Amino acid sequence: MNVDNSLTVIRGIGSKRAEVLGRLGLFSLQDLLYFAPREHYDLREAKKISELKHGDYSIVKVEYIEKPKVSYPVINGRRTPMISVVIGDDTGKLRLTWFNQLYIRSSIPDFATGFAHGRVDLSHGHVMVNAVFCPAPPGMLPIYPLTRGIGQVSMRTCVKSVIYELNGVYGETLPDKLRLEHHLCQLGYALENLHFPINPETLSIARRRLAFENILRFTILLEAMRARSLNSAGIAFDTSNTIEEFIALLPFKPTAGQVSVMEDIKSDMSSPLPMNRLIQGDVGSGKTILAFYAMYTAYKNGYQSALMAPTALLAEQHYAHLKDMFGEKTALLTSNLKKSEQKEILRFIKSGEVQFIVGTHSLLESGVSFNNLGIVITDEQHRFGVRQRAILGNKALSPDVLIMSATPIPRTLSLILYGDLDVSRLYEMPSGRKPVITRYVPQAKRASMYRYIESELISKRIQAYVVCPMIEDNDEVQTYRSAESVFAELNDKLNVRIALVHGRMKPDKRDSVMSDFRDGNIDLLVSTTVIEVGVDVPNACIMVIESSERFGLAQLHQLRGRVGRSDKESYCFLLSESRSETVADRIRTLVDSNNGFKIAEKDLETRGPGELLGQRQHGSSQLIDAFMLSDMETLNEARDTAIELLKSSDPEDAVLVKDTLRRYSSLLENITIN
Repeated sequence: MNVDNSLTVIRGIGSKRAEVLGRLGLFSLQDLLYFAPREHYDLREAKKISELKHGDYSIVKVEYIEKPKVSYPVINGRRTPMISVVIGDDTGKLRLTWFNQLYIRSSIPDFATGFAHGRVDLSHGHVMVNAVFCPAPPGMLPIYPLTRGIGQVSMRTCVKSVIYELNGVYGETLPDKLRLEHHLCQLGYALENLHFPINPETLSIARRRLAFENILRFTILLEAMRARSLNSAGIAFDTSNTIEEFIALLPFKPTAGQVSVMEDIKSDMSSPLPMNRLIQGDVGSGKTILAFYAMYTAYKNGYQSALMAPTALLAEQHYAHLKDMFGEKTALLTSNLKKSEQKEILRFIKSGEVQFIVGTHSLLESGVSFNNLGIVITDEQHRFGVRQRAILGNKALSPDVLIMSATPIPRTLSLILYGDLDVSRLYEMPSGRKPVITRYVPQAKRASMYRYIESELISKRIQAYVVCPMIEDNDEVQTYRSAESVFAELNDKLNVRIALVHGRMKPDKRDSVMSDFRDGNIDLLVSTTVIEVGVDVPNACIMVIESSERFGLAQLHQLRGRVGRSDKESYCFLLSESRSETVADRIRTLVDSNNGFKIAEKDLETRGPGELLGQRQHGSSQLIDAFMLSDMETLNEARDTAIELLKSSDPEDAVLVKDTLRRYSSLLENITIN
């Protein structure tokens, strides 16, 4: 049995199960071994019922049990089957509930025996949701990010089967000298304890080993990317007076920070080496104007520029602004256009009749031929990698690359994430922007808050977002509100125009809803985080975030940035059912500050780099998953070690570097920061 074998060699993983795992990017035994649980429930010891805290996942001993009952409460207008049973210990009683799971009846014991574990909900009495009965405490229980078609129990079974079949033969990937020098455990120990640790200490040891190696190799790859770009010839643009000329075209005065970043871009574009620069700035800090400056500089030198946006709506928005400035020299290319329109625009791009080209990633398709492409700019959360550069290499001679990100990331983490890029930061906000007033709203005031929002939308003719952590109700996490249930509730209770948008909708339908919201045909938009990278709607002045404890601080700040995009007073209301002091402290950070970089530092300090960056895809991007596994001290140590290895003359160090490039060079094409 080899770690590179397909998952179907494992008994119990047939073609259907393999297809489901494939949707998570899991195809080989190695993929599954490196598929890190997002967290572990510590169920080594039972708690007393009187000690249970709201929102915690806990285990209790069953010393008393009543007969189960079946009822049909009305939820969201539907009679929903619910099984409940009361258990107890010497400190009190606890009601266990299951919705839409009548089959659970057969697993409920007839006598008081064993243990039960589940999510604690104290908002409606002493309740445990979706409890599982077991004969003994299961220890450290791994919880995986999942997809439709597989549950936690099945995923654990798959991982256990892989570990059993490999029987300890994993193949060590680090030299003993380096491993011992940095106090790292063996690979087999790390992989087994990543999934099924004995205690939190062994989990920490495992995560540190895997994170260290992954960042070590990731850094080597990034340095290879940097070396490659330094060895390629770029375009030396004439940048004389371009800043002054461009500012004269603007209807406003740019901030000192914007002018400073323009100077960075000017210096890069005048160099004969290709520009590879990242601009980081808060939502609304004015990054787009910097992209337009770079495009103007290319235009003054007779070159075309391509600005790629993650959505057609955002591309249309950029196109409208560019057209106002540069008229008919601007073109928009998206899949939303008619075939005849696309054909005409492709002809204009090829002939050089247009020089400012805006679009989605359709700009990279084989049918697009540029006349004289000088710079490529990617907006928001798209990282322009080697594969895309290679595609454009067939269309142009090493164009300059400018990347814009609205995710403020602390400098220490940026060095690791963006080791191959030069980084500029925007700290100022344009004049006239008012800070978003942020408030924590307890659940008891939720209904009155929505009535207040209804009144504001009608009287002031403004718009609002409501963001939820999930698309639909989930039996496993009933304490969190879904977009579908909130939409149904508000649509029934509020007298305003309401719409729903989420990532599972077809792109054209999603774009249609967002267009209607942008055009003012929708008053209140209920959504998931799909609006995090969205269109600029200056009239949207209220943001509500349901179950805000489910989001990281940086993501909450990103979402809040969808409002406050005009001179109107704007508000962000954060709702949470959690009674945790840690959650309350995190929410206070948002209430007290609008500075994205300070908030990111706090997120890094309290939740780690993985939470700050958000959950990533697994499988082919396993090197980047290291951010989910460790602390900044380990990540920095690994990065420093990689830099030393690259400078070392020791043959053993050279072997590790070559092995990294041999095994992972294909990932260079797909290194993306999502």
